[in-house]
Amino acid sequence: MQQDKARLYQVTLSFGYIMNILKQQTPIYFRNRMVKRLELRWAGWEQPLLILSLALHPKYRLEMFSSTIKNLTYSHIGRWLTYYYKSWFKKDSTTILQELEKFKKQKYPFCNETFKQFNDIVEWWESVSDVAPELGIFASHLFGICINTASCERLFSTMGFLHSKRRNRLQVS
Repeated sequence: MQQDKARLYQVTLSFGYIMNILKQQTPIYFRNRMVKRLELRWAGWEQPLLILSLALHPKYRLEMFSSTIKNLTYSHIGRWLTYYYKSWFKKDSTTILQELEKFKKQKYPFCNETFKQFNDIVEWWESVSDVAPELGIFASHLFGICINTASCERLFSTMGFLHSKRRNRLQVS
């Protein structure tokens, strides 16, 4: 999660992975305590955005979630999409649900063959934005969200080192 281009879907996948590992642990006290702490963290996050990041990823879609989860269908995804679209872009969507339906049915260019030709999820969404302008801009925005500041922190650390070194040299002179 400390890489420069870590994405929201990676956080969601990591969260699920950790929860699965904890549920398999034998010390029940430790397991229950850690699961409770993670569930508190999950409750404090913007959950719909994390879920959207997996649902709109052509590799994962809704397949990563248990089919027994209530309120997790493409209808719910559509409701979140329209809400965040209006919130982010300050206008009502007109075609985003139609575009989501094409994505759901994996109609070209929303198929795996197209996605496999790209190394970056944002580039892929930008490439399909001609066919799905509202969903494309929304997904590009969603997948462009920076989840950490590791690269900024490294930059500030480097700049601090250079600044300190220069200042020390000036004081010695």
